[in-house]
Amino acid sequence: MQTIVFEGQDRIALQEKPQPILNDGDVLIEVDLCGICASDIAAINGEVTDYSPPVVLGHEIAGIIVESRHPEVQVGQKVTVNPMISCGTCDYCRVDLDKYCSQIEGIGHDIDGGYAEFLKFPKHGIDTGKLITVPDSVLPENLMFLEPLGCCINAMRETILSESVAILGAGQIGLMFAQLATLQGLEVFLLEPFAHRRDFASFLGVGRTFDITDDQIKELIGVTNGGVDTVISATTNNQKAIDLAFQIIRRGGCINFFGLSAHDQNLTVNLEKLHFSGHKLMASWAFSRWSLGQAQQMITNHEIQLEPMLTTRFPITSGIEAVAYVRQGRGLKTALIGG
Repeated sequence: MQTIVFEGQDRIALQEKPQPILNDGDVLIEVDLCGICASDIAAINGEVTDYSPPVVLGHEIAGIIVESRHPEVQVGQKVTVNPMISCGTCDYCRVDLDKYCSQIEGIGHDIDGGYAEFLKFPKHGIDTGKLITVPDSVLPENLMFLEPLGCCINAMRETILSESVAILGAGQIGLMFAQLATLQGLEVFLLEPFAHRRDFASFLGVGRTFDITDDQIKELIGVTNGGVDTVISATTNNQKAIDLAFQIIRRGGCINFFGLSAHDQNLTVNLEKLHFSGHKLMASWAFSRWSLGQAQQMITNHEIQLEPMLTTRFPITSGIEAVAYVRQGRGLKTALIGG
C-alpha cells in the first residue's frame, strides 16, 4: 500500500509498505479520507516536537472496517478514531483527561496513521473506547472533521465565555469555533487576513469578519465598546497573534491560545498589568472522550456545516504535493484520498 511517511524536519516520503497484519483483537480500516492537520505541517516545519519519526502521518480519519479480529467490531462499519491511545486506568484516564496520560501514543504521531490506504487500529484502543462508529448515512467528507470538531467543542467547554467572542483565523478550526459560538448565541467576530477566507466565513453566515489592518482593528474595538469578552486564537500563536489578542480583549476578558505555537515561542506577561487588567489566560488543546461524543452527535444530526470546508483532495500518491499545497497556505481544508 502507498503511505506518506514523516522522516524528520522538512523530510516526508512516499513509501510503499505492506498492508498491516492484524493481531488478535485488532481491526483494519480502509481509509476513505484523511485530513491534513496543521499539527502535521508544524511537525514537518520543525515547529513542534511531539512526533516520533519515522511515522505515517494522519489522524483525521474517515474509513470503513474491512477486516476485524475483534468480537465487538463488524466488517462494513463506518468509523473514525480517537487518535490518543492511553492506558485507560491512570488518574487522568479515569476522569477523561487521557491527553495527560504518561503512556499516551498518538495515531499519526507515534503509531502509523491515516496518510495511507489502510490503517491498523489496535485491540487496546478498541477496548478503551477509542474506535468511533457512525451510521452509514454519515459522509466521509463530514466524518473526517470529527476529531478537530471534538477539539473545538472541548475548548469551548473550558473557555470563559460571556457575550462576545473574537476568533483569530478563519481556517477550518476558526470556522468551527465560529459556528459553535453562534449556536451558543454569542456575538461572533472573525479576524482573518486572507480575503477568500473572510468571504467563505460570510458564505457560512457566522459572525462579522474583519481584516487585521490597523483600521479594521480600531473598528472592531469601537463596535465592541473597548474590546470583546473572549478571544480564541485559532491560528499559529506567533508574536503577531499574541499581540493582537491582547489588543482586542477587554478588561477582565479571557484569552484562549488554542492554536499551535512554535517550540521556541514564549509568552511574556507583565504581572502587574495582568493583575489590574484581570485577563484570564489559558490554552486548550486536543479533545476529551466527551467532546468526541458530542462531535459524533452533531455530525450525525447535521448540526454543523463541515463538508463545504473541504476544498481540496489529493490521492495518496500525490501526498507530497498535497503537503506542499497546504504549507503554502492554499485552500481551506485539504484531505488525502486513501484506499
